[in-house]
Amino acid sequence: MNYSDIERQTFKTFLVFSTLLLTGLITLFNLSSSFYRVSQILYSENEEINFDSLDSLLGTSIWLIDDYDFEAFYEDNPTVERISIRKDLPNKLSIEISTSDKLVFIKDNRQVPQKTTVLYKNLHLEEKKSNRGLPTLLIENGPVKSGFYEEIVTFIMTLKKYSINLMNIEITYNGEVLFLTHLDMKVSLGSPSDLARKASVIGYYIAENPCSGEIRLTYSQDGNEIQAITNCS
Repeated sequence: MNYSDIERQTFKTFLVFSTLLLTGLITLFNLSSSFYRVSQILYSENEEINFDSLDSLLGTSIWLIDDYDFEAFYEDNPTVERISIRKDLPNKLSIEISTSDKLVFIKDNRQVPQKTTVLYKNLHLEEKKSNRGLPTLLIENGPVKSGFYEEIVTFIMTLKKYSINLMNIEITYNGEVLFLTHLDMKVSLGSPSDLARKASVIGYYIAENPCSGEIRLTYSQDGNEIQAITNCS
């Protein structure tokens, strides 16, 4: 390597080092600069959401904020499924919040006085006193086995695919089997399992082939199909 090659190599090394140093200084300046500190947080007001934990983000460098900074917010709000963050430089955070759907109003008669809760799509149970347009689940006896609420969620989510006023649905669990009423229709659903497929059958009878009377769901002999034994007037 001749002298000119050494000079060129040294100059390249100097340029790389200078670039890295300048980038580091600019980054350090931005991280520590008061110009890039969060001073405004924008979100849509919701009386069911606790926004108090967001105040801790005020004064934080906008460059350093990430999903980990919202752990306390998720803990305070178990009905929140996800949040989207937009950084509007230099100092504004815009937050969009997506909450889980309310699916079922539950009345639990195993306790005195009766306990009432709402079951959300994400399986969160929250105490509520009133039913706001939801189907009702009455638990008369128990215990409620593992996976019970997951089955109820899949049942309601399947019924939502049909043109049905879900407020007219009441489900009763006696500790062993489920019964459903919808206006003049009464259905024996059997055990609280395979409820997504059972809901497809019920959705058909409610939305497309209304029945005033009784329906009992059974399995075919090979167990692969769900059949409806009807006694409709």
